[in-house]
Amino acid sequence: MGGQNLAFGSSLSPALGVAAQSQEYQRILAGILGEAERGKLHLKVPEPHCLMQRRSGMHYHFRPEVFVQLEGATRFRFPQGELMLRPGEAAILPTGLPHGETALRADGGEGSPGRGFRNFVAGFYAGAVSMHLARDFGGGRPDIETISFFSTPDLHRIVEMVEFLVQASHSPSGRREAVARGLGLALFATLADLVRAETPDARKEPPRIFQIKWLVRDQLYNPDLNVTFIAQRLNCSADYLSHIFHRDTGETLIHYIHRQRIRGALEVMANPALTISEIAWACGFADAGYFTKVFRRHAGLTPQAYRKRLSQESLREAGAPKTVFHDGTDHSAGRAAPPAAGPEQEATPFLTL
Repeated sequence: MGGQNLAFGSSLSPALGVAAQSQEYQRILAGILGEAERGKLHLKVPEPHCLMQRRSGMHYHFRPEVFVQLEGATRFRFPQGELMLRPGEAAILPTGLPHGETALRADGGEGSPGRGFRNFVAGFYAGAVSMHLARDFGGGRPDIETISFFSTPDLHRIVEMVEFLVQASHSPSGRREAVARGLGLALFATLADLVRAETPDARKEPPRIFQIKWLVRDQLYNPDLNVTFIAQRLNCSADYLSHIFHRDTGETLIHYIHRQRIRGALEVMANPALTISEIAWACGFADAGYFTKVFRRHAGLTPQAYRKRLSQESLREAGAPKTVFHDGTDHSAGRAAPPAAGPEQEATPFLTL
């Protein structure tokens, strides 16, 4: 597993940070983990409403986010409410939940840049967990101070754990608090282990390429995302950016943008609550017809055909055997236990505790 660090200026132009940053992540996660172990962690999870919808002054992500407030406070705005995150508190923002963030300094202000506001954020990208620290860069706008990416083959399992935590937090079950507390403990322990396993020198691509890829991942939902948009963020020409990206990766930048957007579409295609047009908009495509064309080019099927295939695969799985015995298979939820061993057949010994 490897970690990569970026530091951001007010222009949002990523640059490499320092390996020592992981020590601060470890300290933050150890503190929040200790609170969780003592049962004192205040974990806030807003309800997942209005998912994948574009709302003025808000944005959303294809995967959940984890916030820990360190200094000051963060005011989150959602289509159906608000949430205030204070020092020592943590929050999980569900996948696709539109939200806006306002940084509130310790004195309650939203004015000039400076200390008094800081939070820790963990996100989830293709094959990596991102962790960053944010400060107030002016006007109540939290921006990334330093960011690191930690590669892990277990990303899908970690995301599923966070999604289950969101679901459990709003379950009608009387045990929901215990389930959410246990999942929260497991989540922060997993993140802490990931940071401890970091190899700081495991950077495998040029810093500029890493910057480009991060901006693409961060802005996938933005319909204005294109080569010119990224070039403006990185203060270089679009032609130069396209040239170095193709030279160093063997892939055109526009192809990479499309590939990442379709990857995001594939992740939500199984959700029947979203129409094809809504998925297209969620992935940054202003035109559903163009989305279908790009989707087919990358996935080999139209969105409608791909969704139909998912449905057929689900039906096949439902009809598969549930249990396999030595003398056959069983498609039901269970069957009576086989008869006890006779004199000719020796029973398997079991240890009774």
